[in-house]
Formats: sequence, structure tokens, C-alpha cells
Amino acid sequence: MVGMVEGMDLGGDGDDGSQGRICVEPRIARLGRLRISADAAQPARGESPLAGRALVDVDGEQCRISDRFWKSIFSRYRFGASTFRYFRPEEVFRRICEVSRDDTVRVMVERPPKGPPVALAVSGPRDTLVSIDDVRRLARAHGSLGAFYGGGTVSCTFTPRSGERALAIGGDDFANRFTVDVPIDGYGASRIHVALVRMVCVNGVIGYHRVFASDVPSSRDPCHTLERAIECFDHADGFAAIRERFLSAQTSWASVHDAHTLHKQLVKVKTTDPARKSGILEDFDRLTGRIHEFYGVTNLDTLPVRRQRLLPVKCRVYDLLNFASEVATHAAAPQESRHLQSWIGGTLAEEFDLEGTAEHAREFADLHLDRGAADGAFRPSPGAPRQGGRRGGRPASRG
Repeated sequence: MVGMVEGMDLGGDGDDGSQGRICVEPRIARLGRLRISADAAQPARGESPLAGRALVDVDGEQCRISDRFWKSIFSRYRFGASTFRYFRPEEVFRRICEVSRDDTVRVMVERPPKGPPVALAVSGPRDTLVSIDDVRRLARAHGSLGAFYGGGTVSCTFTPRSGERALAIGGDDFANRFTVDVPIDGYGASRIHVALVRMVCVNGVIGYHRVFASDVPSSRDPCHTLERAIECFDHADGFAAIRERFLSAQTSWASVHDAHTLHKQLVKVKTTDPARKSGILEDFDRLTGRIHEFYGVTNLDTLPVRRQRLLPVKCRVYDLLNFASEVATHAAAPQESRHLQSWIGGTLAEEFDLEGTAEHAREFADLHLDRGAADGAFRPSPGAPRQGGRRGGRPASRG
């Protein structure tokens, strides 16, 4: 067994939001000695079914299987998740072992502060690996503004080479940042995402979408390549693109589809304080104008997606982006924030459903959370569209 590698304090799973010391251990084994068995436990709400359908025995130790374990197996042995529609995971793995029984692999095993160990990615024993210690050294050497670990990947935030370049977008000031995702389990390449920070509330927005991302090239010395990328990164076009989308979001009413997809993410996300979850959903309902009451429906999924994209809610896309980033930055558990940031990145990367339907950028609220008790009932945004009405010569709904 290869020696244990201890991680850094990056925040996460504890009751107070702290992860404590993260321990990730590489284990070398022959593929034929790994045993997959069914997991009787049902996947937690919001968890991928693949992660909860099987356990793997690594040198006599039962480990939960992560999504990254399966993705690395898919990549290494060239099959896909659709296989599990016809065969059980243990049956698929047994057939792979029949062909590649003597294949030697390295399995990275994470030992969280609570719960059973987790099998991360599978890779070749001689494949180059970036350890948590390597990431810690790079983060400290280059003044990381924040870092956290989640599911085999460490994410660190830095200031670009050209500096923050504080710039007003509408009535808000933003500063440039970028986030580096570094896999420490041997699967996948490091990736850099452009990011912004809204200065008034220190909400971080990360462009988790290929439009705003740059891959770090693989090499024989990945730590050196990664260090050079951190030192030199300055994606002027990427920062300009994400700023332009934010400016457009300020003059675009959010659609029911925009709000509904974000609501689904908010329902699934785990917060550092579980008691705060209901308050977040209430604040969201207030922000969007209580969509169910406004349109007289009990289940938004009964509306066709095309119709959802044509119906406005009582806030702008910019409000939804700020709400999502506020929850991701200040309320969500660190390893959960990526789901919200991915929603933000995907929303910014595509044309908004109701793009350009608001006349001008107004002054937006600094904060959205925990305002219900103080502010009372919902107050619509100035000039919010009304059902069947018009604003600025454009129909409130194009449906």
C-alpha cells in the first residue's frame, strides 16, 4: 500500500461547516481483486443513482463508490453509464475483470471525517498524480483567496495577473477572479474558470461552463505546468464575455423556466445550517413573486417548457444570478456550491429566454437572504411586468 496523503483544511462537512483534515489514500490493486457488491442503501436526495447503487471492496475494506470512480472506469474500459440500464454494476464489473483480470490499477480512497471511506477515481499506477500537498503549496505560494475540497477535486481562487480591475456593471462593482479545479485522484485534467466577485456583498460567481473555461495542458510535470498557468492566467476575452452577460442580465426579465430550474437546485443543495434551508426557499419565493400564486398553478412541471420560457416572473435574470451566488458563497456547504455555480455558468452561456425585455438597469438589492421577517410581504421590482400587461412597448409574455 502506498503511504497516506493528508489534506488541508478547506471547509466542508462538519456541523459548523468545517471539513477538518482530509485524508486521501492511494491503493494499488489488481483489477480482479476488486469486488463490486450491491448497496442496499438508497441514494440520498439529489445524489446520483450511480453513486448509491454499489460498494467496492478494496483490500478487504468496503468503500462507497463515487461518480468519479465510475467515470474513470468508463473512460479506461470504454463503455458508458447506459450499460447499467441492462446490467447490474456488479455484473458489468465482473465481465470487465474476466477480460482484464491482471490489469493493475490505483484506486484513490477518501476517508471523510464522518461516514465510510469513498472510492474516488481509478487510474494507472504510473500515471502522474497531483496530491493535496502539491495544491496546498501552490495555493500558499500564489496567494489563494479561498480553497475547498469536494469529491476528488480541490478548487482554489486567485486574482489574475492583471489584477482585480474593479469595474462597474450597471450600479454594482465587480472584481476579476479565476478558479482552478485540480483533480487529486488521477482522473481528468485541471481546468481554469473565469470568475467575478460582486464587491457589495462579496458574492463569488464562477463560470462553470466550457465557454468560460480553459484546460491546463497535461505534461510529465503537472505541478510545474499548473504553477505556470496560475502565474500567467489572464483571459481578457473571457472576463469581457462574462461581464457582457451580466450587463444583459440586468435588462432581461427572468422567465418561469429560469426560476424553476434554479429552484430545483436550491431544493437539492445542502446548507451549512440545515435550519436555514426553509428560509432560503421562502426568500426565493418572495423574490420571484410567488410564481404558483401569480399564474394559478400548483405544479410548474405541468407547464410545457416552451411555455415556461415565455412567461416572466417578478425579477430579472440578474436577481436570480445574485441570489444563486449569495447562497453558493454564504449558505451552501462548500462541496455543494458547485451545483449552483454550474447553474450560473450555464445560464450566462446561453441567450436568456426573455433577453432585453427590460428597458434599463435599475438599482439592485445588495442582499436577498433573510429579508422576509424585516421587509414583510413581497414588493415587486419597479416596473415589474404584470400578467397580460405591457412594459416599454413590449408584451410581458410573448406566449
